[in-house]
Amino acid sequence: MMSRLICLLAFLVASSGIVPTADAACSVGGCGSGEDSWLTSAQSFISSDVPLVGVSASATAGSDFAYSRSFRAGPQAKSNNSTPSSIPALAEAYVTPGSREELFISPHMLKSLDSLSEGEVALDVSSRRSPGQSRIRGAVNIPTREFFQDNGSLRNISELAGLLGQAGISSSDSIMIYGESFGSGEATAVLYALRSLGHEKARALDGGLDNWMAASLPLESRETVRAPTGYVPGRPLEAPADYDLVRSGSVQLIDARRIQDFGKEKIGNASWISPESLLAEGRLKANLNDTFARLNASQTVVVYSDDIFGASIVWFALELMGYDARVYRWQDWQEHEELSPI
Repeated sequence: MMSRLICLLAFLVASSGIVPTADAACSVGGCGSGEDSWLTSAQSFISSDVPLVGVSASATAGSDFAYSRSFRAGPQAKSNNSTPSSIPALAEAYVTPGSREELFISPHMLKSLDSLSEGEVALDVSSRRSPGQSRIRGAVNIPTREFFQDNGSLRNISELAGLLGQAGISSSDSIMIYGESFGSGEATAVLYALRSLGHEKARALDGGLDNWMAASLPLESRETVRAPTGYVPGRPLEAPADYDLVRSGSVQLIDARRIQDFGKEKIGNASWISPESLLAEGRLKANLNDTFARLNASQTVVVYSDDIFGASIVWFALELMGYDARVYRWQDWQEHEELSPI
């Protein structure tokens, strides 16, 4: 009996001296992350009643606490002649083609992952595509950056109309928009631009080129050139939110920036949502009801960010779920507040 007690005591003493391994999980603000100052601040507001839409307590810790990358045009693309850079992420998953429209309340802007219908124009908006790379059969390439100014705002109507007309696209064409990956936000940003021109028959692909390839759908490497045509803009289907609307307090606000930026400064009582939290295997998640459960479906939602790509993903998801959503530039808010602070 005595020997057993001695062994037990020795075991407890040894256990108390165990130290965490180098790859053990770190709590928020721990393990010398290099961002301790904002993490401390972030932990403070997360522990308060500041709303974080679509994020569980467990999702706010560790490596999932913030975006893993920025939503800039064509992020982290490494070109080759046959396979998009984002394909390895889906290497173990088979993407089933077909419609998922039944998953969304208002899916009219979603193009199912199957095939192009006769007369439908595929618009490849990848910013880092190059001649000879695989693309969807018959696709015309207009890089996303061509639709926006350097500051992220839309180009004017005449410039956008000229851009599309020169590429052989008319306002009566049915357009399917896609990027190298859906998570880049390029397709949804260009869809937003086209709807601002009043283009009714424009939809974003349910996924990106990576999903299309994973589903073994038709590809080609040759360039598609269409004869220039005239593009006649219509009545805008989308209008960006302005400063007065955002400041009025009559809309619901969603902050789609990085969690660090949201923790430092936000607009009013805005809730935070990560564009990446809406995605699964390169497409929108199958169930977004819980994500937007805190929102009032009858009240306009304004998504703001310093990045049109991330904001457009959240805008697109909200529209598919039946919300009246608008996009707003964080930079515009800052400019106005500097001129007339509250």
